Amino acid sequence: MSEEVTSKSSKTNRLATRIGKLLSHNARKGGFSTSLVYEPDEVSEKRHGSLYFVIDIGSPSALSADIAYNLIDIIKEEFYSDLELGVGESFENALKAANGELAAIAKEGEKDWMGKLNIIIAAVRDKEMHVVQRGTAEVHLLREGNLTNLSKGMYAPGETYAPEETLVNIIEGELDVSDKVIMSTSELFYYISVEKLKRLMENNTPAQATKKLATMLEQEDDINRTSVLMVEFNLPDLIAQEEETEPTENWIGEPGPVAKPKARSPLAVAMDKAQSLADALQKNEEDTEAEITDDRAEPEEVVLREEIIIDEVQEAPTKPARPSWASMKTVNIKDYTAKVDSKQVQQIGQVAWRVVKAIGTMLWALLDSIITFTTNVIRNIKKRPDGNRILLIATAVIVVAVVGVTLALSSGYSNRIGLKNAQAALAEAQQKRDAAQAALIYEDGVRARELLAEAYAAAVSATKNVRTESAASVLVAELQGQIDDVSNVSRFTDVRPLVNFDAIAPQLAGNGDDVSVNIGDIVVLGGNIYTNDSVNNKIYKYKASSSEVAIINSLVSSNKRLALTAEASDSELILFTTPPGIYSLNLVNNSLEGKALDSGDWSNAEQLIVYGDKLYFLDSATNQIYKYSPVPEGYTPIAPYFETGHTPDIAGALDFAIDGNVYVLMPGNVIKQFLGGEETGFQLKNIPSSYPAISNITHIYADAESDFYVLDAGNNRILRFDEEGVYLAQYIYDTIQNPSDMTVDQAGGFIYLSSGTEVYRLPLNKE
Repeated sequence: MSEEVTSKSSKTNRLATRIGKLLSHNARKGGFSTSLVYEPDEVSEKRHGSLYFVIDIGSPSALSADIAYNLIDIIKEEFYSDLELGVGESFENALKAANGELAAIAKEGEKDWMGKLNIIIAAVRDKEMHVVQRGTAEVHLLREGNLTNLSKGMYAPGETYAPEETLVNIIEGELDVSDKVIMSTSELFYYISVEKLKRLMENNTPAQATKKLATMLEQEDDINRTSVLMVEFNLPDLIAQEEETEPTENWIGEPGPVAKPKARSPLAVAMDKAQSLADALQKNEEDTEAEITDDRAEPEEVVLREEIIIDEVQEAPTKPARPSWASMKTVNIKDYTAKVDSKQVQQIGQVAWRVVKAIGTMLWALLDSIITFTTNVIRNIKKRPDGNRILLIATAVIVVAVVGVTLALSSGYSNRIGLKNAQAALAEAQQKRDAAQAALIYEDGVRARELLAEAYAAAVSATKNVRTESAASVLVAELQGQIDDVSNVSRFTDVRPLVNFDAIAPQLAGNGDDVSVNIGDIVVLGGNIYTNDSVNNKIYKYKASSSEVAIINSLVSSNKRLALTAEASDSELILFTTPPGIYSLNLVNNSLEGKALDSGDWSNAEQLIVYGDKLYFLDSATNQIYKYSPVPEGYTPIAPYFETGHTPDIAGALDFAIDGNVYVLMPGNVIKQFLGGEETGFQLKNIPSSYPAISNITHIYADAESDFYVLDAGNNRILRFDEEGVYLAQYIYDTIQNPSDMTVDQAGGFIYLSSGTEVYRLPLNKE
């Protein structure tokens, strides 16, 4: 009789499932997400398979929930419409029907869901599993300690597709005993690393794991649409022995409102029935076991909570070199039933206790022998004439040995702690890097920068241990590139000069002038570069079309020197001389014409800007910026920029710029902004923390058509801000030494820096 029962039991062994759900509701934010399992009541339909759904719609539309539930209803109806078909064919037919529904919804004008639908749908029968994915939702498989992202590479940011092609990305494979599958919206990975998720799945049932996830995520403020479905596929015997005490469904925040006011769905009925059967199982295990072993029992009678019964395949176990979704290992049921034999476990426990007792007795006897031997040795040594001296020396040797061993152990312990900390730092860096990638999916650049900066700091600390240095160094380089991308940073290595005006030196020598070329302010018009030489009183031009340099004019004067150059228009430059004088250079015919200048209450200018039709002179010696307006004879002062009695302290100013606001660069990296002569309290803000603090600002630039630029020579970079001082980008260079001037052609897309007699050009936008 017992043999017959055993035979029947082996034939009816089934795979069962345990489910864990995590859902969130945030009434303050839009969108809709849900996760659910559908197992039919009909025996024939049950044998056809079960359906799993994780749906997230990032649209604030009130119809988002209706769209989600319409998809669920249509897929259920079509999937079970023809039970003669294979599960794969039924699943494809269901997806076609769902795509048709989405196309109809879009045709009716409801399109806000397009591009915002993130979905995982799975159909499972026996060990056969088919999954469709769209958007950022992810499905992972845990098998033999490896957590594999089955949906990796299926989402392309910014992807566009027709509504009727929404659900087309299908993957399929075979399930195995002890497999765990997690389907989730990608927001989960914003807060939980893949490694932490793997540990949760390995060490807990799905219900326990999702409850712990809910507890962890309750601490976060921004949880919006995190929906998770975790499923374990295992033997009914193993699942039955582990009493489930946690609820299947876990909420972050209060449960959301009912999105679809309909009569109770078949899913709800199936869930209630599953729970009832589970309660019955707990009350009467013996009766349930009899039902499992009865070969006349229908498959649906073996249901634990929301468990799905899947025929086990009796194939010989094989073990691939690397587990994969396409090639799955099968497991012999006897290996598992042997492990749970309670009598065997009890016998092993008794044997283990005897072994422990025997080892304890041996250790105590050994310790007693050592004490007795040591006592006898000391007693014999003391009997000798020099016994005390021998004992003293022996004690000293022992002390030295103990100290040496202690130091060695301490060093070893310190090294182990250092390695442990370095490994923890490396793991933390990897986790934060993964979380940053999730933040980028949700287009949260600020959060991504914070996470990457934290990951970078952790990775750098891991490079300090020789055991983790190699892996950490690779990660540091990877993170630096990612931080640069999210921080809008361009790096320029081995920058070569666009032009070297020293090439014009032979022409100067031919005229009997000083052969040393000097360049001052640089002005860029149409890609051509103009500059003045205050030593030789020359004006130079670099012609972009031919890459040639030339002397285009000279100031013939025994007492005036060219000092400053500024752009007046596309065809005119204004040049300031010392002693004070103004000249106009016509760029069409390269003619130089002197202009009358009323010097007013000042005698020199440190910087010159032409803004509109007016000239602005910075004279920090008098704490003033003077404005000049054109008149037929030349230029005459109209008023100081700062009113009498309201003059700020700009003594020692290094540079200034105008874009409607007036900016003055002061020593100590202080930038003052003025509007209508009044200081505004301007500050540079939001510079990413993963980059150095500003070191030494030497020049600033702005005009009516550009952003605000800062040359931080101490860190070999130019930073770009808006007029409010909010960080936009930065440009880091390596081979430009001590830049003397900076100008920006934002319309043309370049920054120009001069150093010595060379001028360099850096593109504003990444290629």
